[in-house]
Amino acid sequence: MNRPRRRPLSLGLSALAVMGSVLGVWFVIESNRTTEIFLVTKQDLPSGAPLSLSSLEQVELSLFALTSAYLQPSLLPEGAYLQRPIGSGEAIPLSAITNQNLANWSNIVITPEVPISSQVAIGSTVSIWAAPLIEFQTFGEPALLAVDVEVVEIIEPEGGFSGQASSVELRVPNESIQYLLGAIANKASIALTATARPS
Repeated sequence: MNRPRRRPLSLGLSALAVMGSVLGVWFVIESNRTTEIFLVTKQDLPSGAPLSLSSLEQVELSLFALTSAYLQPSLLPEGAYLQRPIGSGEAIPLSAITNQNLANWSNIVITPEVPISSQVAIGSTVSIWAAPLIEFQTFGEPALLAVDVEVVEIIEPEGGFSGQASSVELRVPNESIQYLLGAIANKASIALTATARPS
């Protein structure tokens, strides 16, 4: 006679279990919808690129546990710049920015006589070689002028100069600048060799 009375209790417990599952799923979904504003690059940026609110996009993202590791507008320090390359459309890790001095590096634009490898891109690390001019169109053995030089920009020729070689803006250690300028002044043949892919 008592067995029929247990059915409503069982049904009630089952309903509570279902409601608990539904609420749990709802909580997970709502948690995943939580977004915050982060700073994102508009284009490929090399190391040394200055950072400002006007040069970056503000995008709503859900980074969950990684939220504290990426740059938000309120965390952008004055005079900040990148200390490693960041690709276009990427959120910026806090570990990639600094506001230390760039006094030990200089930017210089060169036009290598040897065609640039397809492996060379913005953010690549290259070595600079120079073969001294001996006489007209005759060059000596190449010498290594600088290593760990970063490509800041590749400048393609335009208009009537489209048949000429591409120029490259490089960030060069100051101690290597005099050797590079000397090679250019003496009309040495300059070449770049890629030593790393951009990150």
